[in-house]
Amino acid sequence: MKQKLNITLELDDFEVSNFENWLRNNVKVLDFLIVPDTSELYKNDPVFKKLSKAVKDAKKGRDRYYNEKR
Repeated sequence: MKQKLNITLELDDFEVSNFENWLRNNVKVLDFLIVPDTSELYKNDPVFKKLSKAVKDAKKGRDRYYNEKR
């Protein structure tokens, strides 16, 4: 059985392109996303903070549902 993994890495800007090329040439990439730095927005914007909590809660609910059904 094949497994899908989701990882978050921190790389210097100049390393991203080489790493992405290596990944795409060596494994089946289903999704590749550069995550923006939202730390200032989270700290200073109450609407963004509320939306982030809603996303976190929704993911937690989805994962619990999945684990109960498998």
